[in-house]
Amino acid sequence: MVAIMDKHLKKISARLKSLVKNRDLNQSILIVGKDGIGKFKLVMETAAALLCDSQAACGKCFGCKNVRKLQHPDFLFVFPFPRIKPESRKNTVFTFSDPVSSNARYSDDTRDEIDNYISSRLENPFAIVDFEKKENIPVEVIKDLILALSKKPLLGGRRVVAILNVDKMAFGAADLFLKVVEEPPDDTHIILTTANPDQLMPTLLSRTDILKVPPAGIEDMEKYLIKKLEVPENQVAYLARMSGGSPGRALYLAQCDLPGRRDIIYSFFEKLLTRGKLSELIEETGREYSGGSYSVGDIRLDFEIMESIIHDLFLLNENQLDNHFINVDIKDKLGKWEIPEIESLEIWKGCCSEVRKACLVNNVSVNSAMTFFYISCADSIDNPVRVRMKLP
Repeated sequence: MVAIMDKHLKKISARLKSLVKNRDLNQSILIVGKDGIGKFKLVMETAAALLCDSQAACGKCFGCKNVRKLQHPDFLFVFPFPRIKPESRKNTVFTFSDPVSSNARYSDDTRDEIDNYISSRLENPFAIVDFEKKENIPVEVIKDLILALSKKPLLGGRRVVAILNVDKMAFGAADLFLKVVEEPPDDTHIILTTANPDQLMPTLLSRTDILKVPPAGIEDMEKYLIKKLEVPENQVAYLARMSGGSPGRALYLAQCDLPGRRDIIYSFFEKLLTRGKLSELIEETGREYSGGSYSVGDIRLDFEIMESIIHDLFLLNENQLDNHFINVDIKDKLGKWEIPEIESLEIWKGCCSEVRKACLVNNVSVNSAMTFFYISCADSIDNPVRVRMKLP
């Protein structure tokens, strides 16, 4: 799979290796791209090149082999994780945390989640791994990392710090880490990744060299879905476009019941656009989202489907070309609706973004947030210039 789907990474991978070889790599770099697009693969390749005995990413030396297994003593690797059973504080979870003095201690269940995440990523560098609960990078972990960086590299040469999804640092952690990015130790390279650069502090962005990972081509994604994942042909184009050019996202969506989830969201939009009874729509969303029997990943997927439908309604309103359409397999069904005015769709788009943040960041009830969304959308059809409601 990896050999087939890393074609879009070749140029940026070659550039990074060249910068390492010529000692031109900035001490702090930020790799930006969608989840599952290959940022982790680039992190591992760059870390291997930096810690390779010959700095050529030979793949055979002590440095390369141990980076590949996440066992190199001077490769400090951090990623967001959930706190399961927070009352239990037994284990340190990163190798740089002192097992005696560290306050970054977590439960056995948390440790199991982390071990599963690491094994999944090493097995498939494009994989998207969902946790049971929302994840972040706690301030205690960043304190341990800063303490480790105050000491010399264990092997006396270079040291590499890699932080995945740096935008998910907990409150206070980002401020602490910013000082490291501003003045990194001379012997240390920092590699950060994010899918959401707009959520990072401007100061951090200004202190890093930013490398944007391009998406894989739609045709490559379709071939991959057909040949490797055996996706039914009538779903291939839709899945390829929903993936946004991310191999990991394509794999994740193929394993979800994406068409089934879309059928449910589609029915909500259908009632909205055919001016069905709003009370019935609210009852249906309540039945779907009450009770909390869904994961964070499920909710993220529903929001992506909602955003894709709104995106396509914009294109239908403006008669845009088909090659930008996402829900290509149901375009005719969408086209039968009376498409709202652009002003209304702008309200829908903004409201969807607000509700997504409320659910996934601010812990607002999903049922309440979805009810708010559909009421706001229904109101904006007839009143596109009215100031929309706000979440409390």
